[in-house]
Amino acid sequence: MSLKQVLLADDSRVFRALMTEVLRAHGLEVLEACNGSEALHLLKSKRPQLAVLDALMPVVSGFEVIEKLRAEAPDYRPVIFIITAVYKSNRFKTEALRQFAVEEYLEKPLEPEELVRAIGRHFPEFLGLGRKES
Repeated sequence: MSLKQVLLADDSRVFRALMTEVLRAHGLEVLEACNGSEALHLLKSKRPQLAVLDALMPVVSGFEVIEKLRAEAPDYRPVIFIITAVYKSNRFKTEALRQFAVEEYLEKPLEPEELVRAIGRHFPEFLGLGRKES
């Protein structure tokens, strides 16, 4: 599966803007959501290959988005990353990996290069795309 489209869901407009710029520079189409309800809607309607979800968002948390998505669209299995500024420990990471079957559990502050490397672990061709010239 080739990576073309990413959903970036986070209630921080600044975080979304920074990461969106980085992902677009790598040739990806980025869908943005500022809360979990919006994220769930975009996941079900657009079906991006990758979802990067903030664990703690207004309306619906990132974890609830995963549960609802799997219940409402069981045939759709995007690669899912959870990003958190709150749940920082191996216990939370282990629980998220096991209970929610997320592919990556990343902690804030998150450097753009960390996200790029994480994407490359699941979409090896992504790192070969290189950056587009501005």
